Amino acid sequence: MSMKRGAVYLVRPAPAIGHEQQKTRPCVIVSADPVNDNSPLVVVCPITEGVKLTATILHIPLAKGEGGTTKDSMVLCNQVKAVDKVRLMERTGSLKPETTAAIDRGLRALLSLY
Repeated sequence: MSMKRGAVYLVRPAPAIGHEQQKTRPCVIVSADPVNDNSPLVVVCPITEGVKLTATILHIPLAKGEGGTTKDSMVLCNQVKAVDKVRLMERTGSLKPETTAAIDRGLRALLSLY
């Protein structure tokens, strides 16, 4: 199954513990396409819909409809994780290049990759 960076899928994260995202939710693939093509895992950031988080370098806002979201949402760069491709259920859309660039900035900040 070919999965591309910037694509949004519904992901089944269970079992999760503690502060990890615990319910099926949209996630954006942030790993590079060559990795996605050659690994049973992809790296994703979850998307939380309809909450009133403040946009920061780690919380990237999405307008309703982008990536198939049904509400204004946030990409949570601070919840990045590797998941097996079998956890990905259905593709709901993709993000705009400027949104993926903002996620890149968030991941660089999170991981001190400046």
